[in-house]
Amino acid sequence: MNYQTVIGLEVHVQLKTKSKIFCSCPADFDAPANTNICPVCCGYPGVLPVFNKQALKLGIRVALALSCKINDSIYFERKNYFYPDLPKNYQISQYKMPLGEKGYLELPGGKKIGITRVHLEEDAGKLIHKDNYSLVDLNRTGTPLLEIVSEPDIADTQEAYDYLTYLKLTLQYIEASDCDMEKGSLRCDANISLKLKEAAELGTKVELKNMNSFKGVRDGLEFEEKRQANCLETGEKIFQETRLWDAEKSKTYVMRSKEEAHDYRYFPEPDLPDFKVARELIEEEKKHLGEQPLDKYRRFTAGYKLSGKDADVFVQDSWLGKFFEEACGHFNRPDKIAGWLLGPFLEHVNERGRESIKITPQNFAKIIQLFCEDKLNNLAAKKVIALCINTNDSIEGIINKEGLAQVSDSGGLRGFVDAALAENPKVVEEYLAGKEQAMMFLVGQVMKKSKGKANPKVTREMLEGKIKNLKSDK
Repeated sequence: MNYQTVIGLEVHVQLKTKSKIFCSCPADFDAPANTNICPVCCGYPGVLPVFNKQALKLGIRVALALSCKINDSIYFERKNYFYPDLPKNYQISQYKMPLGEKGYLELPGGKKIGITRVHLEEDAGKLIHKDNYSLVDLNRTGTPLLEIVSEPDIADTQEAYDYLTYLKLTLQYIEASDCDMEKGSLRCDANISLKLKEAAELGTKVELKNMNSFKGVRDGLEFEEKRQANCLETGEKIFQETRLWDAEKSKTYVMRSKEEAHDYRYFPEPDLPDFKVARELIEEEKKHLGEQPLDKYRRFTAGYKLSGKDADVFVQDSWLGKFFEEACGHFNRPDKIAGWLLGPFLEHVNERGRESIKITPQNFAKIIQLFCEDKLNNLAAKKVIALCINTNDSIEGIINKEGLAQVSDSGGLRGFVDAALAENPKVVEEYLAGKEQAMMFLVGQVMKKSKGKANPKVTREMLEGKIKNLKSDK
C-alpha cells in the first residue's frame, strides 16, 4: 500500500462501583428492566446529583496506571444531545478539564500509544430493539463511566487489537472494571483515516461503532482500511462520518455525518461544584496499582525464559499465571511446567471448567518432575494428571494403584523387546532396508506389551542394539 493507516481509539469503561455515579441506585443493570432507577438518574426536575467518591478513586487509579497527569482542579459539564435512552437529554461529562491527560500505554513490543485524556461521565440507558419497535431500559443510566481516548498513534489493525488487549488487562489488574464486553462494561469506538505515506497532513477520519469484541474492532478496521484505500485509488471522496460495523455481512455502512465537539453545546454543570483532587487521594490510589500486565510479561519472558506467546497466555489469565508460578516454586523447570500447563492441563480445564480443578500446583509440579526424571513416560504422566486433576489424590498412590511407573532398566524391558522382534520379522527387515517408520512401529509394540510403562528412549536404544546384533550375525 502507498498509504499509512492512522487509528485512534475511544474506550468507554464502566467502573466497578456498587452504586451509580450521581445517585445511590445500584450499578447493576442486569436487574429486571427499569428497577434500579430513581428521580436523579431519570432526570426529574428539581433533583440534585451527588458525586460518587469511589468513582473518583477508580478514575484516578486508571489515570495513574496509564501514566497520565492528574489535573488538580476538575469540573463537570453538560454534554447536550437527544436520544431515547438519555432521559435528561444531556450527559454529565468532562471536556475542558478531564481527570487525567497526556499519558500512554506501552505494548509488549515497546511502542507507547499516547493517551490524550481520561475523563469521568455517566452512562446512558439501553435500547432493546424488537421487530418493529424498541424498548427503553434505564437501569444502566448513571452508571460510572471512564472514557479513555488514545492519540492517533496506532498504525495498523493488529496494533489496535494489542492496545485494547493490554488496556483491558491493565483495568482488570487494578480492579477498576470487569471489562465484560458482553455486558457492555467495555465499549470501543474507533477513528481511522488513511494518508499517503510521505504526506504530513492526516486524511479524513471515519468513526466506527457497534463493534462488540476486540476481533470485531480488528475486522471492522480492516474492512474500513480497504474501503478507504479503494476510495483514494479511484478518486472517490471520503466523508467525515460515523459508520456502523455489520459483523454478519462483514462490512460498514453509514450511520450519520460526524458531529464536532461544539455540536454538543458543552457548558459547566451548575449542580456540581468545581473541586480539587487531594494529593493524599492520589498517593492512596498509587498503592492499589501493583504489578502491571507489561511488567508481568517482561518478568515471565526474562525471568522464566518463556516465549512471548506463552508469557502472554499467563499474563491474560491471572489464575493460570498464579498456578504456573506456584508450580515453579516446587520444581524449577519453567519450560516443562509451562508446556504441560498449556497442553494437557489446559485441555482438562477447558473441558471440565476450572471450578472442578482440585489438583494443587505442588502435586502438578511433582508429576512433571517424575516425567523429567524418567519415572513416568508421556502417556503415564498424562493419565496421572487426568486421574488427579479433579481429586488431588496422592501422586504416588495413583501411580502404584494404576501400575504406571516407567520401566527403564534393560532387565525389565528385555522380554518385551525380544517378543516384539520375534513377532515382527518383516518389520525388522524393513528397518534394515532404511525404513525409519518401522522402528516407531517396533517401539509401539513394546509400549503395548508393557501396557505403556516402557521408557520409549531406552526401548529404542535396546531395539537398535538387538537389530544391529542380528544384522552382524547374518
